[in-house]
Amino acid sequence: MINQRCIPLESSAEWKAALEGIQHGFAHTWENCHAMHLTTGFRSYLYCFETKNVRIVCPIAEREFEGHIDIVTPYGFSGFVGNGDCPDLPQHWSEFVRKQCYVCGYIGLNPIFENQTYFDNNDLYSYNSVYVLDLRLGRDRLFSNLSKNRKRDLKQWEKTSGNLITDKNALKAFFLANYSEFFRRKRATSAYDFHRATLDFLFELEKNVFILGAGRSNRVEAATVFTYTSDIADALLHASLAEERQHSAALLWHGANYFKSMGIPLLNLGGGIRANDRLAWFKQRFGGRKLPLRCLKQIYDREIYATLCARVGIDPADRTGYFPAYRSLLCRQLK
Repeated sequence: MINQRCIPLESSAEWKAALEGIQHGFAHTWENCHAMHLTTGFRSYLYCFETKNVRIVCPIAEREFEGHIDIVTPYGFSGFVGNGDCPDLPQHWSEFVRKQCYVCGYIGLNPIFENQTYFDNNDLYSYNSVYVLDLRLGRDRLFSNLSKNRKRDLKQWEKTSGNLITDKNALKAFFLANYSEFFRRKRATSAYDFHRATLDFLFELEKNVFILGAGRSNRVEAATVFTYTSDIADALLHASLAEERQHSAALLWHGANYFKSMGIPLLNLGGGIRANDRLAWFKQRFGGRKLPLRCLKQIYDREIYATLCARVGIDPADRTGYFPAYRSLLCRQLK
């Protein structure tokens, strides 16, 4: 028997129960999706597919465009995850989205938990890379995997750059005061324009979010926000003062050791803001495994999709760039 249902944000207990027994990241959790809803306002839910032996879930957010609805996975590394293979899922998913009258969908995938039986490879696109540390390795092995420059940076930091800061209130205040300017300097996309309510909610969580800072004396000069589940930790966000860049490597290294001490097996350092930029190069030097960051670009109603693309002069057959293509002009206006 096949069962497909939508678990709304209002049903947090049901959402959490659906994730039990499935390896997942923080982006799959009710906490993350609620936090992102506080910024976007999008109707969000957890898609849940069940058969006798398999359960598969994926967080979904609905977006309106000229009276039509397309879907997207909320910010973070989420996508389809489940407790077993299911080659029939693409067919059932196709029936579900058509019944919902969606035009198209952009489904981000978590490179750690990606299962290719859950989708049609014709919808699969790579757009970036991430770097993942295996925290099951010994500390000496993790250190030996660092590049020569990264080892030097850490040793230099220990000698001259100050100390780690774990005071949550001080770190929260620092991050809220500095993250907007930091991302502006980095020319980050509008995806990082989180409302204050989103950050407040994340920082108030008693678990699943860890903030680590660094500075000299009692002055916070940089902070990294990590999220985690029992399956994986993610380096989610970072902010530093313009003149204080030397703390970044130490924050990731000490964050990795913190999660290793908790028995969490993996740390996703993320990638660059753009593919192969300086930030990606920085993370690559930690010696982690490089994995392709991929997504599904799916069109459910080709006629409406083509009509919406035609209104903004975009080729509906081209799925290599921003998707859905009819939103690309709006995206550029928001940057």
